[in-house]
Amino acid sequence: MRIIGGKDYYDAGAAWGQDDLVTFMRNGTRGLASAEIHGALRVPLRSCAGGLVPAEPDTAAARQRALTRYRPLSDVEIDGARHVQDAARVLFCGVLYHGIRLARGRPTEDARWFWTYDAIIAFAHKHGLALHQGEESERERRETSNIRRQTINYPDRMIPLSRWFDPEPLTGTVREAVVAAGITIASQNPDTPFIPGPEQEHLDWAVDQPSLSAMDFAKAIDPFTAHQEIAMWVGGVLPAAGPKTVEIGDDRVKIAKHGFHHPTSFRRGKGE
Repeated sequence: MRIIGGKDYYDAGAAWGQDDLVTFMRNGTRGLASAEIHGALRVPLRSCAGGLVPAEPDTAAARQRALTRYRPLSDVEIDGARHVQDAARVLFCGVLYHGIRLARGRPTEDARWFWTYDAIIAFAHKHGLALHQGEESERERRETSNIRRQTINYPDRMIPLSRWFDPEPLTGTVREAVVAAGITIASQNPDTPFIPGPEQEHLDWAVDQPSLSAMDFAKAIDPFTAHQEIAMWVGGVLPAAGPKTVEIGDDRVKIAKHGFHHPTSFRRGKGE
């Protein structure tokens, strides 16, 4: 697979061979707002119900207090410094991945990315923290799409921390919508600054851009596997781009294509 534009961690997968018949265009600046991703395309929205919290004795009373004390992905103190937890999302070749970005202070520094439950468990043990699971629930999210000039409603599912990192393959009409939109990779990085679209919408999803290295997404999919999956998605799932119509600007070429001979077709023959 040839990749045009930028650099990302999975480019290393090309070292195992390259199929020049498949091309992944990664040189644009396409962005989408959440109202389009979740509302128009109907990509499921998950929110994490738990997160890292200070450790305390595991008692029934402590667990009951945790239900009201801790907000989903609330700030947590680590080594004497306040750290911010935020959700991260990546739509990769028809599968939705969820992670957590942990960073110190605001503006954030020293970001750490978690893409598996085992990884955040190990971090909690190392730093003397506990994990708050949170409760599963569902609520309705309501956003206005300036592009579509309408208010869009879509469900927001609160997921316990233990299930937050489970990959979610898209199926049915949702997968078809993503394929029709020509999306190979879309990422929502909480560190991305506000990017207004033409209608002043926050384009918080970067589409088919070299955005995954910054999110340490190699912890979710290794470079070789990621490169292979992109090649299969672009070459076998997305509709192939048809040949472009050639616009002819030269009048002489247009005349010839209509069967006229330039020196004689517009002249009278002798004796006429």
